[in-house]
Amino acid sequence: MTLDDWFLSLKKTLEDAYLKHEEPWRQSGMSGPEERWISLRKPVADCIDKPGSFLDIGCANGYLLECCLRWTAERGIRIEPYGLDISEKLVQMARQRLPQYANNFFTGNALTWAPPGRFDFVRTNLEYVPAEYERRYLDFILNNHLNPGGKLLVANYGEGLTVQEIEKGIIKGSHATSDVIQRLGELGFGTSQYKEGYDPTKGRRIRVAIINARQPAAFGGLRLG
Repeated sequence: MTLDDWFLSLKKTLEDAYLKHEEPWRQSGMSGPEERWISLRKPVADCIDKPGSFLDIGCANGYLLECCLRWTAERGIRIEPYGLDISEKLVQMARQRLPQYANNFFTGNALTWAPPGRFDFVRTNLEYVPAEYERRYLDFILNNHLNPGGKLLVANYGEGLTVQEIEKGIIKGSHATSDVIQRLGELGFGTSQYKEGYDPTKGRRIRVAIINARQPAAFGGLRLG
């Protein structure tokens, strides 16, 4: 399978899985009741500790961004939401969900998409690219997507599950990550920073790892937010 074929398979799998549901959290990849969604997705918002721009890579229907706007506002933090997804159908749903930010949503391949500027916070998952591209993918984000002082948030919703359980929910060729901190260390991105949530359905904790932006001699690109 070529890399292009892999991403086409990812797009089809996501659309088939998400578009058949009516509940917004299911259209964004979460099974179960809304309470489970809150428990497992709110840690993303908990990582955002100051006002700024927030790019959600793999934004689906925009529901996580909508929730993060509310959750951060509850702490007096204002964010400017941006979203990227490989599916134009899901991006259109995100634009309809957040029409005031319609111009902030983009369709593209996370591994090659050139951002219009840099962001204060970027969220992603490792399984959005094949396993052999994970290191390159994280380097790409750290080098091109983040403002100085920004943070890369690497979510892992398969945390604590068996390899067999994880493989049921990811594309063949992705790495079945059950410990995101350990996996990031294996890839050369060691971090001990994270926020966590509790899965009431499966009795486990999930983590969103935090990687601080690099500090090169000079940053180029437009600062967003």
